[in-house]
Amino acid sequence: MNAETLTDAASETVQAANIAEAPGNSPNMLLAHYLDKQRTAITEGETAARRGEPGAVAAIIIAARRARSALAAHRSAAGRHAETRRLIEELRWLGVGLDLAHDLETQRTRITAAVDALGPRYIRGPVRTRIADYFDTRIQLAAAEAKDFLGSARYLTILDDLEVCAASLRDGSSPFAATERVDAILRDLLTRVRARIRAVDAATDEDAHDAAVHAVRKAARRMRYYLESIRQLSLRHCDGALVELTALQDVLGEHHDAVGAKHHLLELTREAEDAEETTFTYGVLYVRELDIADRCTHVLPGACSRALRSVRFIADEGIGASTEKVGD
Repeated sequence: MNAETLTDAASETVQAANIAEAPGNSPNMLLAHYLDKQRTAITEGETAARRGEPGAVAAIIIAARRARSALAAHRSAAGRHAETRRLIEELRWLGVGLDLAHDLETQRTRITAAVDALGPRYIRGPVRTRIADYFDTRIQLAAAEAKDFLGSARYLTILDDLEVCAASLRDGSSPFAATERVDAILRDLLTRVRARIRAVDAATDEDAHDAAVHAVRKAARRMRYYLESIRQLSLRHCDGALVELTALQDVLGEHHDAVGAKHHLLELTREAEDAEETTFTYGVLYVRELDIADRCTHVLPGACSRALRSVRFIADEGIGASTEKVGD
C-alpha cells in the first residue's frame, strides 16, 4: 500500500469515527432510519400489489427480509427481548407467506425462457401448454393467499411494530438503546457464514448440498442487510463490501433458482408421465439446471472469500464501535 493510499485510509478512519460519534449517525439511529425505510417500502409495495403492478410482491419480501436481517444481526440484544424476537419472527412469517407467489412467477419466467432458448428438435410434446397450465393454477392460488396476507390484522400489526421499534431506537427506550459493538456483530456474522460454508464442503449428497448452499445464502443475506443498515458509518468501506456481498448473493440466488427449477421440472415430469406424454424436454431442462447449479458451486468459494475479506476489514477497523453495553 503506498503513502497516498495510507493517507486516504487514515482519513476515512477519522471520518468514520466522527460520524459514529454524531448522535444522528449512531448505529441505533441508523437502524431506526433503516427500519423506517423498509416499512415505507412494504407499504408502497402493498399499494402497488393491489394495483397488480409487477415486482410489487418481490419488493415487499425484500423489505421484510432487510428489516428482519438488520434486527436479527443483533443476536445478543434480540435474544434477551421477547418483543424484538416476536417482530423478527413476524417479519419472517410475512416474507415466507408472500414468497410462494413470487417464486412461482420467477420460475415460470425462468423455465419458459429456457424452453424458448431450445432448438425445435428438443421440444417434444405439449411442453409450453403444460408449463403454462402448471404455473397458472399455482400462481392463482398463491396470489389469493398473498392478498389475504396483506389484508390481515397480523400484517397491520407488523407495520405498527416496525414503527414502534424505530421510535424506541430514537428515544433510547429500545432494547437496542446501547447497541452491541459493530465489529463484534460483524465478526459474529462472519463466523456464521464460515460455519455454513464448511457445511457445504461436508455435504455428501445433492439434497444436502443444495440445503447447505441455501443456508449460506441466508447467512450472507443477513450480513449484507446489516451492513446496509450501518452504511453511513463508513461509505467507502461499506460500499466496497456491499459490492462483494451483492456479487456473492447473485451467485447464491442463481443457485437457489436452479434448485427451485429442478423441483418444478420434476413435478412437470410426473404430470407428463401421468398423461402419457414424452418427458424428454423436461429432462433436457433439468440437466441444464444441474449444470447451472454446478457452475455456481464452482465459483462460490472465490465469491465467498472476496466478500468475507471485505467485511473482515471493516470489523478489524472497528468502525462504529461502541463501548456501551446492550440495554435491558
